[in-house]
Amino acid sequence: MENILVGKLIATSARQIGMFLVILAVVSAAIVAFIIYTLTLGKIREIAVLKLIGTRNVTIAAMILQQAVALGLIGFVVGKIAATFGAPYFPKHVLLVPRDSFAGLLAVMAICVLSSIVAIRAALKVDPAEAVGG
Repeated sequence: MENILVGKLIATSARQIGMFLVILAVVSAAIVAFIIYTLTLGKIREIAVLKLIGTRNVTIAAMILQQAVALGLIGFVVGKIAATFGAPYFPKHVLLVPRDSFAGLLAVMAICVLSSIVAIRAALKVDPAEAVGG
């Protein structure tokens, strides 16, 4: 009987952690998307100038993608350092093995790449005439 209760408790806890991770991924994707989109809209005039001088759309998309990936890497490194050094000060913590950290890094990169799509689409729709005040 005790084994059944312990097994059910572990299964319930695993589901709760899984749900938390899904919610966290969705919220973080939305935040990254809004940040990248806002940064891109702030540079709309510069993007129009780039298009005016003949820069290809692939190059513009790559620049925005690089910015999103850099933002994700910086966030991951800061979070990993904070979690590593801050964990001993919390009464309970989850032990993360290197494989978990690597999976987290892949998830962060995937979220950043997918989130940059909105900003890339906005940047590619820019009319080069905006660069000259049109």
